[in-house]
Amino acid sequence: MSRTTLKDIAEKVGVSVTAVSRALSGYPDISEETRNRIFRIAEELNYQPNIAARTLVTQKSGVLGLFVLGREKGEGFSHPFSGQVINGFLDGLVEQGYDMMVFKANRPPDSGSSSYIDLCRRRMVEGAFLMGLRTDDPWITDLKSSSIPIVTMDMPLAGEMTFSVGCDNVSAVHAAVRHLADLGHTRISIVNGYTQASVSLERFEGYRSALDDLGLPFDPSLVAEADFTVAGGKEAFLTMIDRTPDITAVFAASDLMALGVLEGARELGLRVPKDLSVVGFDNIDMASMSSPPLTTLDQPRYELGRTAAKILISACNGDTPPSRVLLKANLIVRGSTSERNKGKSAKGVVRQAR
Repeated sequence: MSRTTLKDIAEKVGVSVTAVSRALSGYPDISEETRNRIFRIAEELNYQPNIAARTLVTQKSGVLGLFVLGREKGEGFSHPFSGQVINGFLDGLVEQGYDMMVFKANRPPDSGSSSYIDLCRRRMVEGAFLMGLRTDDPWITDLKSSSIPIVTMDMPLAGEMTFSVGCDNVSAVHAAVRHLADLGHTRISIVNGYTQASVSLERFEGYRSALDDLGLPFDPSLVAEADFTVAGGKEAFLTMIDRTPDITAVFAASDLMALGVLEGARELGLRVPKDLSVVGFDNIDMASMSSPPLTTLDQPRYELGRTAAKILISACNGDTPPSRVLLKANLIVRGSTSERNKGKSAKGVVRQAR
């Protein structure tokens, strides 16, 4: 069965193709009687508009892009953190009548791959939300000069059409370190993410500023870096505590990394929180089900996604939203932190485990 065209509708109604087009597009210069007849005939003929043709004319496709940038296959809808952000983003789009096109790309991109902006133009998306962008991404300059709205997760870009959403990492980590210090801990370490993630830089800034405000000395040996995974957190923790076994508390830059710290502590015979207090970041579902339940910073993951959708739609409609929106991450205290054990130190337990 052939597809119904504007010409088919026009012939049956007895008007011009232009009149049909303008009526279906909502122009006010078509009489109400004629408009009603056009809509009735269009429905009878099961008319489906040519989205591609309409996009070429109006430059409005009603489709926004989502770029999931990462190395691991699990990064995306099923990831315990990013999955909730994506859900919020998608719900925000649907409520405003937009559709979503998903792009999955390696991080960093393969040599010879198309830029993110080129992909947007090719697929006729009006704007895009990027998750997992790194500071060493080769397409950052291209993003900064984008002529279509771009929203990034966590990483701000200095461009006229670039916007970002994230949490106030500095204040959040500051609160986490202060919580540990209030429990009597002075040897507080950080298992941070890789330096190419802007959140790692901000979370380290919060760690340093908290130590300074609390009058605690900064010791580079208490700093370790890894990727934001359980395995990465475990390996970084074991390496760090081997060289500095007097650690009594650990702040991990993600809950997955903190779960890795808990796993490493169990292997060494360290009791959490009696020998070692641990704080994570994100408040993923697994945080409350770990043993012990994880003290963590609660990122409003779903709301981050909805906020990204709101900013992107606003920019696509010609408005000027804030260049950066920061939400608050609240400290959730659970069973993985307690007052410093002044009797038996972690140092002694680690030495026994060797």
